[in-house]
Amino acid sequence: MQSGFAPEIYLELLENLVDVDRVLAAEARQAAAWEYRPVDRRTTIVTCRDDWRHVQHDWPPGWPQVPYGEAFRTPAKMLVAELWRAYEGALLKDDRAYTIRPNYGLVIIPSLLGCDYQQQADEMPWTVPLPDRDAVRAMIQRGLPDLNQGLGRQVWETDAYFVETLARYPKLKQVVRVGCPDPQGPFNLASSIVSSDLFLAVIEDPDLVHQLLGFLTEVYIAFMRRHKEMSGEPGGVGYTFSYRYRGSARIVDDSAVMLSGAMYREFCVPYNAQIAQALDGALGHFCGKGDQLFEAFASTPGIYAINFGNPEMQDLAARYEVAARYKVCLLWDGELPQGCNHITTGIIHKRIAASWAEAEAMARQLDAE
Repeated sequence: MQSGFAPEIYLELLENLVDVDRVLAAEARQAAAWEYRPVDRRTTIVTCRDDWRHVQHDWPPGWPQVPYGEAFRTPAKMLVAELWRAYEGALLKDDRAYTIRPNYGLVIIPSLLGCDYQQQADEMPWTVPLPDRDAVRAMIQRGLPDLNQGLGRQVWETDAYFVETLARYPKLKQVVRVGCPDPQGPFNLASSIVSSDLFLAVIEDPDLVHQLLGFLTEVYIAFMRRHKEMSGEPGGVGYTFSYRYRGSARIVDDSAVMLSGAMYREFCVPYNAQIAQALDGALGHFCGKGDQLFEAFASTPGIYAINFGNPEMQDLAARYEVAARYKVCLLWDGELPQGCNHITTGIIHKRIAASWAEAEAMARQLDAE
């Protein structure tokens, strides 16, 4: 832990602000939306952070802005950096869960498998792909990795630090959730490890791709089970980006939007289903438009919600019609399109404010509804 940095003053500040009953009620409201139960109003999170565009429009007053490069190397700074969402929620009193995570980016599982990564300045880290298919075969041949390799030990130590530190604060212990690190999903992991050659390999060497995806699925499940043990998070529930969700997995399929629908059903659905069923359910995410994959994703056994990285590319009404058929909750960022105000359950709405004053005004509307 870096000398001279005292997280306690911020933890005490948040401890004094937290309304435990209100936060637990917000989690219950989210659970109702996930299950398509009737709600008195749409479940709504208000924030100045546009997560998928990676834009922070404004900050809640009184909380430090911790550079990512420092947080990456210092668990105490990472804890404070992660807790800004809880602090924002404590001030706005919206419908969020108070979530944090060991935020080491999408390189964690590749690093367990021996891949190098780069982390520069305050940028998120990126995987250095393996050089060729022979290296991929050798990685698979080595079998399941030691989960302390690469960034593994750092993730588990950060998990433990978060849990141990929060335990000293009675309110925070009850409501701050140590959510999952970024495990990605089998196809996204394969894309990071193999790079663009993956899209040739699905045609030229599909057997190798299936071997790789099956292997990554096993690693993913082992990794998430270790996280659940370290965090003490109960089975059947997970936390990420201010959401309380059903299941323990979060499956990211950004790279899969470049597949055809038939390829998606062959190379993604079986492995996503294996993960979701092994881990009591999953939240799904993809960037891009995804017309060819949406229904296959929504109908995958164990997928209970889908979040869009590019909501501006989506027809919410059409997506909701499909999602409701499978009782999949939609996590929608940004303003609702016209004609969608009737959608109140089976959705969690994240409103993005351009300034702190606008966020406060949006939050006051919730109390008036």
